Amino acid sequence: MPASSRVVIQQWLKQLCRLVSGIQSAIVIEKGTEEPGRISVVRWPEEMEPGKVLLKIALKALETRRQMIVPAAGQATQGSDHIAMPLILGEQPMVAVALRMNRRSADKQKAALQALQWSLHWLQLLLKQTGGSQPAAAHWIARLTEGPLASARAVELFAERFQCDRVTLALGDPRRLEISATYPRIEIKRETGLVRAIKEAMFEAIDQQAPLYYPAVNAERDLLLRCQQNLAEMVGRATLCTIPLQAAEMPVGALLLERHRAQPFTPAEQAESLQAAGLIGLLLYQQQRNERPLHHLIRERLGNGLKRRLGPQGLWLKLGLTGLVAVLVFSGVVKGDYRIDARANLEGRIQRVITSPFDGYLQDVAVKAGDIVTEGALLCQLDDKDLTLEQAKWRSELAKLEREQREAMAAHERSKVAVLKAQGQQLRAELELVEMKLERSRIKAPLTGVIVSGDLTQSLGIPLKRGEELFKIAPLDRYRVMLQVDERDIADVQVGQSGQLRLAGYPHLDHAFTVKRILPLASAFEGSYLFTLEAELTDRDEHLRPGLQGVAKIDAGKRSLLWLATHRVVDWLRLQLWRWWG
Repeated sequence: MPASSRVVIQQWLKQLCRLVSGIQSAIVIEKGTEEPGRISVVRWPEEMEPGKVLLKIALKALETRRQMIVPAAGQATQGSDHIAMPLILGEQPMVAVALRMNRRSADKQKAALQALQWSLHWLQLLLKQTGGSQPAAAHWIARLTEGPLASARAVELFAERFQCDRVTLALGDPRRLEISATYPRIEIKRETGLVRAIKEAMFEAIDQQAPLYYPAVNAERDLLLRCQQNLAEMVGRATLCTIPLQAAEMPVGALLLERHRAQPFTPAEQAESLQAAGLIGLLLYQQQRNERPLHHLIRERLGNGLKRRLGPQGLWLKLGLTGLVAVLVFSGVVKGDYRIDARANLEGRIQRVITSPFDGYLQDVAVKAGDIVTEGALLCQLDDKDLTLEQAKWRSELAKLEREQREAMAAHERSKVAVLKAQGQQLRAELELVEMKLERSRIKAPLTGVIVSGDLTQSLGIPLKRGEELFKIAPLDRYRVMLQVDERDIADVQVGQSGQLRLAGYPHLDHAFTVKRILPLASAFEGSYLFTLEAELTDRDEHLRPGLQGVAKIDAGKRSLLWLATHRVVDWLRLQLWRWWG
């Protein structure tokens, strides 16, 4: 390792250990070019011998060309974290840096690694520069790393070092520059002709990616100096040096040095200014990145992630995105059937309720729920003993009255005959009432159908009240379907729509129906509200029975496949957004 490089590296390592907290010891190793087996070591602190673990991790980073983090894990690392990173100056890495630090979390380890990576940019720039003196490099490292670098302090350092009458620093990119600081300090409120001339001179250096000197010091270089000449003529006879600032091989600004006298920059000053400008570019770029607003940081991270994934290495991601776009386009163009699910219950179109005709007792039952009966078939029998006795009573009373009526007629007692005739009509009415009750005690089916409800076989002898329900009968040839539709789908249901019904008892059979009526009633079911619809079956089936339940699907037209897959989520989001911000 040359002596000048060793001093520069020693100064750089000292400043690095001062800026990054928690460093216990550090080394920089360099492979010898003339003697491949020889390793040069620069250490900090200089009086302390480097540990074996530190040397080992530095050599491993140099051989593998990879950055390394070895966390504290026992006596081998002596309770300290070790970090190493190679510096690649050519095809093969020749320099590596290793740090021994206090034990810290994984996030703080990554932060220290990033600080080391940025510091290596300084070292790389210093080692690449040629023609600059070693004391000058050490001077700039010491001055620029004394504390947080400000633009005003940077231009002041340049003005002091190179005896300039004015130094201007502008930061930005090749499309836009903003003057960050000037020395002597002036307040720029608007873009005057001088400010425009200074920016044009800086853009001229950035576009050509080379430092520009005016008057020209090397006639053989094919560089444009028109903007430099315009600025020099504007400010009077002057000597200019315009240096583009770069970081990570990207332009980040420009530095303009002015001497208002005929004193060209010497080759030593040119080399030193390039070296210092390179350090300032790196430091200011790092400072700008650390002070970025959160939204700029998020945008950059997303942009870098997309570039990385959509680059040549992101083949599978690009194929996946292409496939996703194709699926979305296909599903947005192709349409499918929009069918609304509903709970279904089969009922008879009419239901006849059989009630007790009078107060009495149940004597006999002939049917139960589920039985099919014909019109006039006996359903049950009420106890008629009291009615039979009452019938005999009224018959005997009527026979006695008829005998008295005949005797009165024989005796020509007309008034008595009239009274007895009226009493006879009353007795006949009582007798007809009893006989009618006797007839109604035998309860018969009013129509042919199925017993929907009513099982009294286990209730013989119980007392019955007049009007008490005994049976329900529904016809076998006339049905209606009661549908329960979720409130989220009721807006898409209209009278006249058709659909298909499958019953739990016959899941292999489809039954067509048509919506006839939408009832304005809703009922709660399992956390949601269901609206009731009435539908009519299109065809008849002998297998159908009232009370069967199943699932119905109502045809509500055509929709795109994308809409069918996402309309539930979209509707929910619309409602929530309206609730929050509406």
